[in-house]
Amino acid sequence: MKRINIFYLSFILISILLFALLQPTAPADLSFYGFAESNETEINYNYPVVVERILITPGQAVQNGDTLMFLSRRKSKETLDDQKYQIMVLEAEEKIWQQRKLNEIDQLNQDTQNEVAEIDAKIISLQKELEFKQSLSKGLSAIPEKKSDYNPIEEEINTLKMEKSNLQETGDLKIKGIREELRLGDNPFREKIKLYLAESAFEESQKIIPIVVTAPTDGLIGNIICKEEEHIPSYRTLLSFYEPHSGIIKGYVHEDLTLQVKLGDQFSVSSLKDESINYPGKVIGLGSRIIEIPARLRKMVDIKTYGREVTVEISKDNVFLQKEKVSLSFVSSPTTQ
Repeated sequence: MKRINIFYLSFILISILLFALLQPTAPADLSFYGFAESNETEINYNYPVVVERILITPGQAVQNGDTLMFLSRRKSKETLDDQKYQIMVLEAEEKIWQQRKLNEIDQLNQDTQNEVAEIDAKIISLQKELEFKQSLSKGLSAIPEKKSDYNPIEEEINTLKMEKSNLQETGDLKIKGIREELRLGDNPFREKIKLYLAESAFEESQKIIPIVVTAPTDGLIGNIICKEEEHIPSYRTLLSFYEPHSGIIKGYVHEDLTLQVKLGDQFSVSSLKDESINYPGKVIGLGSRIIEIPARLRKMVDIKTYGREVTVEISKDNVFLQKEKVSLSFVSSPTTQ
């Protein structure tokens, strides 16, 4: 009978063991704790409001569209006063502009009258010169008169009369244009005044605006951070609102096991109160750093442990309460399916 070579037998056993160790294994026993994440919505407004009436209490279940509270939006007195002040300033500037235009009309009248008076003086002087020359020619009866159609003095008088007429007509047209501008209110301030008046009227009509706050969907009322008759500044939260059941589970895998959890891995999410209640889940997010695991999610509560946050998505049609503690157990990985 041949004896078995112990060396070869040892080599075979070691090879088998190494082969088994080097094979990728699925973390079938990987499990950790998590909780049903709260899909919280904070209700606030980007302008100040006054709480008129609150119709709900913390923890109350509400339906989509249910009235939660009544608010009112009130314009500040400073805003309305500022608009009135701006209107007064523009109206004062408008009156100055109107007076400036009236002064411009008076100046045009005065300038036209002065120029017309100068022309009249020239015409009178020329007419006297013409009459004097005509009187001289009448006294010279012995000298025969030479008749001519051209008389330079008369021509100059006619030119001055035409210049006077044009001057008066131009002045009248300019004055008429300025008066029309005043009548139509065509000034650089009137449009701004109209704008401020419209804004002021709108703000006055919107001084108190009623606001009805309704539930954005079915859910639960969280904290109510206001009280009736309270003035709430812009962006301050009035209340928090939760969806009835979360579709997101937040868990923490121990830092020594972080490499065993990957995006797309399938987990079974089970209730700790009733193991028959479980839902399939899929890893949709992994934390980017190692953090301290919350005490209620540790295997041993009194010992600080650290790990990586894992986000698992489940169906929203579940019975988990908000923040309920659950167990997550590895099922499969995309690479092993």
